[in-house]
Amino acid sequence: MSLLNFFATEEGVRSYMIWGMGNFGGVSMSHLPLFALVSLAGIVCSLLLMKPLNALLLGPQYAGSLGINIHRVRNLLLVITGLLTAITTAFCGPIAFLGLAVPHIARLLLTSENHRQLLPVTILCGSAIALLCNLLCFLPGEGGIIPLNAVTPLVGAPVIIYVLVKR
Repeated sequence: MSLLNFFATEEGVRSYMIWGMGNFGGVSMSHLPLFALVSLAGIVCSLLLMKPLNALLLGPQYAGSLGINIHRVRNLLLVITGLLTAITTAFCGPIAFLGLAVPHIARLLLTSENHRQLLPVTILCGSAIALLCNLLCFLPGEGGIIPLNAVTPLVGAPVIIYVLVKR
């Protein structure tokens, strides 16, 4: 990264720094169809894996005895997670803490491990928290906008600390 920054133009370094702070405004109207298509495909694929994920909660041997190909499910999960993470990071930058905190928030709200309930609530909760953090970036009275990665730890860090202390 240091070599790339050294040889980059001033504008290139500036855009990299802004991207690294996280910003949902990075998805332009021309890129929105690609972003939406890949995101929706990843979400649909993850929702199709609810049944195998519930079986895996009982343990890999039990899931295997139910006829679930554990290696295939794990590889699919890795591909889907990587795809969703990659598309979001490419357009919005690295968004700190939300990916760690939101599933725990959903699990705390539901008090359930059932993925039939957990996945949709996690998707909705993640969307709502991301929008809330984005709104907090534009607080009135500020001379500009606060970087998204300055706001997301305010929401995510207490949740992660709570989960660590509780367990």
